[in-house]
Formats: sequence, C-alpha cells, structure tokens
Amino acid sequence: MTATPPPVLRLDGLRFAWPGGPPLIDIGGFEVGAGERVFLHGPSGCGKSTLLNLVAGTLAPQAGRIEVAGEAVSGASERVRDRLRADHVGFVFQMFNLLPYLSVVDNVVLPCRFSARRRQRALARDGSLEAGAKRLLAALGLGDAALQARAATGLSVGQQQRVAAARALIGAPELVMADEPTSALDHDAREGFLQLLFAECAQAGSALVFVSHDHTLRPLFERHQDLRALNRAARPEAA
Repeated sequence: MTATPPPVLRLDGLRFAWPGGPPLIDIGGFEVGAGERVFLHGPSGCGKSTLLNLVAGTLAPQAGRIEVAGEAVSGASERVRDRLRADHVGFVFQMFNLLPYLSVVDNVVLPCRFSARRRQRALARDGSLEAGAKRLLAALGLGDAALQARAATGLSVGQQQRVAAARALIGAPELVMADEPTSALDHDAREGFLQLLFAECAQAGSALVFVSHDHTLRPLFERHQDLRALNRAARPEAA
C-alpha cells in the first residue's frame, strides 16, 4: 500500500501579532496537498500578506508550527528559513519584483543561484539553466524578441508577469505562492495567464496557493478558502 505523501504546506496553531499590537493571524490548522490548486481569498486587512510572509519565513510566529515540504519553517534559524524558502517555494509577487539590471533569462534563473536543489532539478530537466528559462518563457507565451529586453524596462506588464511566473516555476518547487499577480490585467488576460500557470504547475507537480480578492477567478480553482473563515483574528468577534 502506497503511503500518502505529507502536505506540501501545513499550518498548526499559528499565531502572530506585531509587538504590543492585536493578533493578526490565529489559524488552528490548514493544509495544502501536493499538486493542489487553492484559491485563498479575502478583503484587505484579513491577513493575506502577513500569512504569506510567515510561510516564506520572513516573519516568525509567536506560536504554532509551519511546515513546507515536510520541513519546519517555524522555529528554524534565519539561515535555515532562507534555505527552505529558496529550495521549496516559488513566489509570484503582485509587483513582480524583477531586477531591472538583469536580462529576462537572468531574472528567471535567479532562484537556481540560491538553491542547489532547484538548480539540480532544472539541469536534470533541461540540460542548462538558460534552456530551462527559455522553455518556461515560451510555454508562458514569451517569444525570442522579449528575451532581448531588460526585464523591468523593455517589457509590458503582462510580459513582466510571465517572467515572474517563470522565475517562480524554474527548478520545480513543491509550492508556488502567487500574491495578487493578475491585478493589473483585464479579464481575458487574467484567465489566459492562469491557464498557463496551471499547466506549468501541473507539469512540475507544484502545488499552487493563489491569493486574491478577485472572486471572478474563483471558478477556475478546484479548492477555495476564505481567509476570514480560516483566520480567527480576522473575524468581527475578534476585534
């Protein structure tokens, strides 16, 4: 009998507040399985960005446990948290966070400079980091002409978005977390981008947690989670 793999993301008894402030995160439990697509939604102020930073390890909770790919993020040293984030998590940020002085390809391969694990996966799949970056960019709809541009000055918003997605996907991280990445796109462009993102996550076997307040995207996901129902600190009775 085949053993069930551990969740890619597990939160247990998670609590966070800024010093002297009210609780911002109070989550009893939450799990995301391998390859799942989860739409995590809620209005501004319900804790979406704080939760992403906790999972990334850039914030540390006062209580509870965070596991990514079976490894504990909470309680780990800053160096270990940095390594876990680089090895196991790909991020698509709302503002994309591309480095303007790097080429498109160099932006995409950046995670592999920080993670030997993702570098090895990319090399095993494509033979070279450049080939892996170009394959992902082509799959996400970026042609050769865009590869010659500087990442943040010679590309449209939609093209920058695709570069950011390719950077998150290279090296097949177990978890991809996307923070409002489609907010600058119209409806048709949003849906097209998501279908490409879904296909690449499925190809890599990556779970996807997509954070947004845009409910029109909800039908595209197999699982939905209102963060207000998950986060007790965001409920009216907690105020």
